[in-house]
Amino acid sequence: MGRDILRAAARTTYAPTFLAEIGLGAMLPLFALSVVGFDHSAAVAAGVVALYSAGRIAGSYVGGRLSATLGYARAAMVGLALLAAGALVCGVSEGLASLTAGVMLVGLGHATYHVARQGQVTGMVPPTHHGRALTTLAGTWRISNFIGPLLGSAFIAVWGLPSAYLFAASTVLVAMVAVATSPAWKDRSRPHAHPHAPALTVARANVRILSTLGVAVLMTGAVRSVRILVIPLWAEHIGASDEVVSLIFALSAGVDMLLFFPAGLVADRWGRAWTAVPSTLLLAVGFIALPFTDSPAAVALAAMVIGLGNGWGSGVLMTLGNDVAPAVGRDMFIGIWMSFQDVGGLVGPAVVSGLAVVSMPGSLWAIGAVGLATSGALAAWIPRRR
Repeated sequence: MGRDILRAAARTTYAPTFLAEIGLGAMLPLFALSVVGFDHSAAVAAGVVALYSAGRIAGSYVGGRLSATLGYARAAMVGLALLAAGALVCGVSEGLASLTAGVMLVGLGHATYHVARQGQVTGMVPPTHHGRALTTLAGTWRISNFIGPLLGSAFIAVWGLPSAYLFAASTVLVAMVAVATSPAWKDRSRPHAHPHAPALTVARANVRILSTLGVAVLMTGAVRSVRILVIPLWAEHIGASDEVVSLIFALSAGVDMLLFFPAGLVADRWGRAWTAVPSTLLLAVGFIALPFTDSPAAVALAAMVIGLGNGWGSGVLMTLGNDVAPAVGRDMFIGIWMSFQDVGGLVGPAVVSGLAVVSMPGSLWAIGAVGLATSGALAAWIPRRR
């Protein structure tokens, strides 16, 4: 990528993403802990985390729709506003109902912003660099997701768990300022140069790819989303404090963030399967290993394997969606594509919630088995190199 393109992408997308995702990183390990703190079970906590993904399903559609009508910058601003509102609601919640509403708002806002920023990046860079550009985007939020839990842990230690949510809201507000002062905010040109179409029309026209690779994306979303639930819950199960839980999550995110650049390089040069398939295999191994841990250090080790898997898959689902997106209805297709990932994000924690009632270790082994099956599906359905 040229320096001018890189500079424009940094100001328009990477910098706001970095700021907003610090807040999200601080929140992700807290949803389950907040539910447990209200004296509810691990199964209820899993259900609430699943509703974060339910919010994301709606947000992916909203993001695609707003990107096609308002343009990427204004769609991103709407997403950030929803994300900040959700963080504030979580921070002041005194019961399960208001916390659940806040968690769903966080999911809605995050997915809306996710689709908008993906469109911004792919519109700026040439197709030969899409893998690296999107993995850099994914790497940016992974760095933030490492910083966020570390700062969140400090806030929790000094002011208690709700303060981490309020810290998260403040970082998202700063991100909104960054978007409002970026060059893209002043651009009043047509939101996109390619024709758009209704969601149902786009889905029907692309039913073959959605029913194969789309299903593999759904399964990947299920496996990935579970990590934000099971790492905190298992760490709490073996007796770790809230601060230690946040630090363990930060260690997992720290490994995660190291791999985005080599993963993008491999995806562009060798093919998407070289990152997608090993990623889900490593996630499966981490989940299967987690029930065998009985100390914070051992949990941290398994969490780092999970982070390694998630990091090696940096940006690959976005890249695959961009690869197969049609010219007509591109923004809407990206929204549908991300909805598949988010449906998986709803199903994964829901499965854990149901199985945790019987056996928490059994639920982890089950999601590990899904990860192994997902690797096979991705290997079978990812298109060969062009």
